Amino acid sequence: MKKTICAITIGLLLANAPRAMADDLDLHWGSTVSLGYSDGNYGTSKNTNVLLERTKLSAETGNFQFTVGMPYMRISGRGLVVMDAMGNPIIINRNTSLPANVRSGFGDLNLSTTYSIPPEVLDNFKISLSGRVKVPTASGRRHLSTGKVDYGANIDVERAVGPWQPFITFGYLIQGKPAGFVLKNTLSVSTGTSFEISNQLVAIASYDYDSPSSPLVSSSQDLSWSLSWIVNDKITLTGYATKGITSGSPDIGTGLILAYGFN
Repeated sequence: MKKTICAITIGLLLANAPRAMADDLDLHWGSTVSLGYSDGNYGTSKNTNVLLERTKLSAETGNFQFTVGMPYMRISGRGLVVMDAMGNPIIINRNTSLPANVRSGFGDLNLSTTYSIPPEVLDNFKISLSGRVKVPTASGRRHLSTGKVDYGANIDVERAVGPWQPFITFGYLIQGKPAGFVLKNTLSVSTGTSFEISNQLVAIASYDYDSPSSPLVSSSQDLSWSLSWIVNDKITLTGYATKGITSGSPDIGTGLILAYGFN
């Protein structure tokens, strides 16, 4: 969910960024800062809540986009590790007899590259291919990382139909295998649509599925909604909310995203 919303928010930002300076360099810069909160019991008798701040820097040149980001997180609960290379939380310990604890710190470094096929080549279908890697820079001792490298790939398909832009995204994640835990490679699917309410307002609704990351958890399925306000050609503000519909998802989630274009 948040991956889709962040990607569309960055896309809105770069699409509306001023080009005067960038045309000479053919390089367009943008940044997003997001703050999100989620809470859920993940099929146990105890809740885990996560406060997550993500800062990303993006550069676009031609049909390529490069993104680097690192989250800062505060986790209150038992054995929840955040984040894999696709931006999902992973549960690796459901032993609710353990005392609750609070962990905070920077997460793993996330790097991604996206190539977008020009819409005119595919009868106005927009197809983007992404590869990403999660580098384990966070503390494993504080259960902020698995301590292993993850690799992921996405394919996104969109097509504008008047003010609507339906989309579907398929992703596959190859997870690193930390000692003492069983983590599985996962498949993800997101489908939904954006709707251009006006030149400055864009709404998004989606359904998101991630296969189980561990034998201890079920699949993650969410419904999500967001509203983006294109303040000007440099700033976009987005608010979002999510509702988990399986035990592998947080029960609720909400957040804000600020996107800023440097040129």
